[in-house]
Amino acid sequence: MAHAPPSGQRLASLDACRGFVILAMIWVNYVAGMPAIPYWLEHAGPHADGITLPDLVFPAFLFMAGMALPLALRRDAAGGLTAPLLGRLLWRAGSLMVAGVVLAEAWRYDEAAALLPRALYFTLFYAAMLLLWRAPAPDGPVRGPLFWLGAALMAALLLLFRGKAGDGDGASAVYLQHSWWGILGMIGWAYLVCAVLYLAVRGRDGALWGGALLLLVLYMGGTDGWLPLPAALNAFVNVPQVLGSTALNLLAGVLAGRILLAQAPGAPQRALLPLAVLALVLLAAGLALRPFYGINKIHATAPYSLVCAGITLALFVLFYWLCDVKGWRAWCAWLMPAGGNALLAYIAPDLWEQLAALLQVPRFWWPLWQQGGAAGLLNAALLALGMIWLTGVATRAGLRLKM
Repeated sequence: MAHAPPSGQRLASLDACRGFVILAMIWVNYVAGMPAIPYWLEHAGPHADGITLPDLVFPAFLFMAGMALPLALRRDAAGGLTAPLLGRLLWRAGSLMVAGVVLAEAWRYDEAAALLPRALYFTLFYAAMLLLWRAPAPDGPVRGPLFWLGAALMAALLLLFRGKAGDGDGASAVYLQHSWWGILGMIGWAYLVCAVLYLAVRGRDGALWGGALLLLVLYMGGTDGWLPLPAALNAFVNVPQVLGSTALNLLAGVLAGRILLAQAPGAPQRALLPLAVLALVLLAAGLALRPFYGINKIHATAPYSLVCAGITLALFVLFYWLCDVKGWRAWCAWLMPAGGNALLAYIAPDLWEQLAALLQVPRFWWPLWQQGGAAGLLNAALLALGMIWLTGVATRAGLRLKM
């Protein structure tokens, strides 16, 4: 396995591969719903047994978050799960959950009933996220005045949310309510489960493998009905899909991150074979379970999580071989700011749209949406590259998000 980079130094392949995943995420989000595009650029349906390119993006992001977790917590793992650490984990996960719920409910926002116009509301929402998650200066306070301004703004926005109710999609109140956790919220739950497990077992590999089996059992038992789960809890968080399958996806990334930490410094090539073997194990496990649960994104099946984790790890092995074994990094340097500032890259496209709507700027950047086809795909690709470039500019200017 690979050596861990020195303290304070980032792993080039991890940032480059995560930047590539984010680029793909932005691109497929742009092309969603566009006419005249190939079927493999559209999400597979709720009854499908298989995946398309867009179906790979979210689990790939989860897996990369899992890979980063052992690197981020390597100083804390020896001390186990302490109260201050648990508080930090709850803050990180909870803030993702809150943001996920707001974004998941964004379609319900009702300008006629709300105090703020939609564009202003969501521009302020993203501003609050930036203030809350902005990484403090090395010599500055962890919780400075801007953080508390962001907290006050976020609290006010949560109270001011007004949405349409009674439309048959589960919305029963005009106020902000939880219907599902959204992408960020699911990341928050998976991160909380895996980080608590990682610290509780002090990063021991055998215990982490045992935890992966337990998450798989949680998914299988909850899905098949032989594991009794409180109905209220299952309604709140969907235990099999979120705490079982989705967390398993992220924990698979943790196992790969442990491989990177286990090798002696100066010998990154030693990680290639163990990482490749793990990728094959994940793929084989997912395919073995496929006849029982299918490979389906909508239902977050365990085979879907395992197969996507294996594919993502295979992609990472390629980046790792190029960047950290061969030392060829110049070709992907433009991806690294997005990989190292993933949250900012994730929100950048919608923040741009909300700002443009607020300022009433014509959407000159989207001339080929209605046409779709090859021209529309190229238009979307240029926009995705533009978002990566803007993330790099913001990162170099000192705007880095860290929960």
